[in-house]
Order: sequence, then structure tokens, then C-alpha cells
Amino acid sequence: MKASPYEPEAVDLLVEDGMPKAIRIGKRSVRVLRVLNMWRIDEDWWRCPVSRLYLSLELESGKRTTLFRDMMSGIWYRQNYGA
Repeated sequence: MKASPYEPEAVDLLVEDGMPKAIRIGKRSVRVLRVLNMWRIDEDWWRCPVSRLYLSLELESGKRTTLFRDMMSGIWYRQNYGA
């Protein structure tokens, strides 16, 4: 069964001096030009806790993407919006 295009995709975020420098998706690496926004969500602690750090990034290609880090597992994901 194929995953939904809206499902987050695990990625590697390459960081230098505390700043994101590139995103690795499979074998492909894309350079990060700048961080556009950063925010954190901590909610639903009484059910299934969600704790995520989000980054909105501008990539070398000129495209923008949103990543989040699941603070429970430490894994970075690219948030897909079906595009």
C-alpha cells in the first residue's frame, strides 16, 4: 500500500554551527539557503503527547519546505502537503 502524499517523510537534516545547511532525502541532498520561521508545538499531554520543533526553510532551488523534529524520537520529517 502506497503512503498518502500528505504523510510526513523522514529526512536527515545536516546542521553546522547550530544552523541547518542541507536536507538529505534518500540519496539526494538539497542545500538550505535560510530559515524563514521556527516554532514549537507541545500539546495533548493528557492523551498522546505531541512535541515538535518546526522549521520553514528556503532551499537552494528557491522552493520552500517545512520540516519538523519529533522531540520524542529526535527524527526529522519533511511535512508534505500533497504537492
